[in-house]
Amino acid sequence: TTPERHVASVLEEQQQQQMVGGDDDAGRIESPQLVRPPPPAKKQKTLGETFCDVRDDAVLARPFQFLDLGILTYLGDSKALAQLGGGIKGSGQVAFALWRSVYLAKQMSLRNRLLIGADWLRGRIFGRDITR
Repeated sequence: TTPERHVASVLEEQQQQQMVGGDDDAGRIESPQLVRPPPPAKKQKTLGETFCDVRDDAVLARPFQFLDLGILTYLGDSKALAQLGGGIKGSGQVAFALWRSVYLAKQMSLRNRLLIGADWLRGRIFGRDITR
């Protein structure tokens, strides 16, 4: 069946269930509560206008602008490389501390930050379990 037929059958079924008897034979139909159909093309057009400039029926896409915040790379053995904006470079344990601080800051919740911090501390104290 097509989506239109499905919606029509659901509407008819709901109308039959919502018939309220009255003095006349026709009864009264309360307004049905249907699931909304997908957004029309007009909605898609407004979404497109959000991301593009539309002038005189010509679409001008906004140019992409890259924001360079730098590069952090974990090397292992408590070492990392850092290249920050402005030409600042670093390596070793200082870059590793920066890498860990950014990693924790990017976590979504305080719970995740605490669990990851506890895991790092447990790994520092007891070492990694390599028996598996």
